[in-house]
Amino acid sequence: MAPSKEEKKFILEVIEMYHGFPELWKVKSKEYSGREKKEAAYDTLLLKYKEWYTEATKDDLKKKLNAMRTSFRRLALLVHPLRTLATN
Repeated sequence: MAPSKEEKKFILEVIEMYHGFPELWKVKSKEYSGREKKEAAYDTLLLKYKEWYTEATKDDLKKKLNAMRTSFRRLALLVHPLRTLATN
């Protein structure tokens, strides 16, 4: 079943929050290697995520974020194949 407009809007809000936590995605960041800061960021994101998915766990959130990152990379490779290969 396709997600509703409200669910899409909610996922975009989660992505915006996720982008605000470079310790979760920016490998070259100093904070990326800090476990405590990462866990705190995941806990904050999980509170937001539970607004829509009430039974979600931290593992569910991590799987969802990983799936979105993977999909984004795949689409980026289709749109800009040379640019994406040059960054690897």
